[in-house]
Amino acid sequence: MGRVAVDFYADQIHSPLEHAQSFSRYLGGCAGNISVGTSRLGLKSAMFSCVGTDDMGVFLRNQLQFEGVDTSLLRSTPDHLTGLVVLGVSPGPFSFYFLS
Repeated sequence: MGRVAVDFYADQIHSPLEHAQSFSRYLGGCAGNISVGTSRLGLKSAMFSCVGTDDMGVFLRNQLQFEGVDTSLLRSTPDHLTGLVVLGVSPGPFSFYFLS
């Protein structure tokens, strides 16, 4: 139970986030990552959370199912947008933007 979101990591490593030209999309969020990790270890895993009915919510549900995570408790609602996180990978201070 917890947050599942879409992480967008800048493809330009060691560059400030504001100079990023392209991003790669991944499943993210603490609970989302743990549910995938436990499934990969061969354990029964389920995701109890809420996502939007938008394209990013569909992406998360599909990724979780692909990884073998039970999504029967993952609620989809048109009332909220799916959480998005934009991250840069650089040697300096960790920077990210969370859009909810």
